[in-house]
Amino acid sequence: MTLPDETPIEPQPSAEPEIQDKLRELTAQSWNLELIVSGAAMFATLSLPDLLESALTYYRYNLMTDADLIHEMMPAEMFGIMKGACYVLFGAFLANFVMRAFWIGLVGLLAVYPDGIRYDRIYKLSRYAQQRLAGEMGTLSDYIIRLDKRCNVVFALAFSLVFFLFGITGFYAIFVLVEASLQLLVPDHLYETVRTVVGWSLATLVSVFIIVYTILNLPRFRNDDRFAPIVFRMSEGFSIVFLGLYRPAQYISLTFTSQIPQNILQKRYVWIIGLGLLIEIVFMTGQLVQVRNATDVFDSRSFMSTRDPNRLVDANAFDNLRTADQLIDQASIQSDVIREPYIRLFVSYPKLLDSELTKRFKEPQWPASLSKKEKREKRAAWYLKSLESYFGVYVNDSLYRAPGFLFTQRADNGQRGLTTVLMTSGLKAGRNLLRITVPDSVNKSQPYYQIPFWYIPEN
Repeated sequence: MTLPDETPIEPQPSAEPEIQDKLRELTAQSWNLELIVSGAAMFATLSLPDLLESALTYYRYNLMTDADLIHEMMPAEMFGIMKGACYVLFGAFLANFVMRAFWIGLVGLLAVYPDGIRYDRIYKLSRYAQQRLAGEMGTLSDYIIRLDKRCNVVFALAFSLVFFLFGITGFYAIFVLVEASLQLLVPDHLYETVRTVVGWSLATLVSVFIIVYTILNLPRFRNDDRFAPIVFRMSEGFSIVFLGLYRPAQYISLTFTSQIPQNILQKRYVWIIGLGLLIEIVFMTGQLVQVRNATDVFDSRSFMSTRDPNRLVDANAFDNLRTADQLIDQASIQSDVIREPYIRLFVSYPKLLDSELTKRFKEPQWPASLSKKEKREKRAAWYLKSLESYFGVYVNDSLYRAPGFLFTQRADNGQRGLTTVLMTSGLKAGRNLLRITVPDSVNKSQPYYQIPFWYIPEN
């Protein structure tokens, strides 16, 4: 019965009978599609984390312009969330695949034995046990129907959790896009001020929006005809962070909300959101630890530490120890044990260096009379001279004042950077240290990267 002050909601017109029949037939045979989708999706979702890792690596070397929280940490957290979503989907597809395979086995069993379980004929069971099992387990056909429904619900629950995770990713993406836009549009001398003002303004705007929406969503305001349109429009505003998946997510969530009792639904949402947050905390922590090179935090060896670069041998710094497709963090040489009379040095040039180099070196105004070829040559020579002024290259205490850098693109992984060959005449046999320094704000040398190696010349 409808209360006097309530207006009944008219049901939406149903689809045509032919379409409804097709939908029922498709629903009855959906397990075929589920098995195909589950098998293909399990393979796809296990491949996506590697692609995401490659995308993050590409971003860090070719797009990242600063090493602060927004440029480095937030993208790492975004990719961690997306990797977690992939594994959530894989777990859901695997559970559905196993449950559906079990369901097929039960359907086949029911086809052989149409009567299902006949509890009164189970030997070695008392009459009491037969009655208890019959009451608790029910018929085989009823269990098959329940299992079929649970298989279908697993899909929907998994996608609901993934949509929730994509919503979190959307929040991160908005902050990163705003930061990148400011860096491109605002002059350098105003950047920090504008960034602070915009950051606080966005934080205040989001906080006010959440507070107002929470208050207006209380029953006394939500059910008031004056505030109901405002609440609806504010709820639709969340679609901006769902990366285009807001409407599909609504079909799932509103179906659950309208079909499941409130107390049961709340418990399920607590479990789903709790599980999702737990998964994301694990993956985000792992991603940040990997980005910050802090894996030894979880090492139980009391006398082992890899946080001191003076006593660390990083496999990434040696061509013979690094996999061919792995990008070089900062610099590398050909081997951890040098036997040749030279050291082949490669210094990576990530996009991050651009902001620092443009602050220190101002490109000259080239004469307009120069041809394009001459201008390219002079610009390249000036770039290399600037980089040699920026990077200091030492082997032990000896400074290579003119290392002779050349631009290069590695053949193994396509990475761009600087390369040179350092002669090892007079180098002592045994352990040595190659150091690369950069100037700080007062033009004093500070450590940039160092590579310990062993020099054992060939006799």
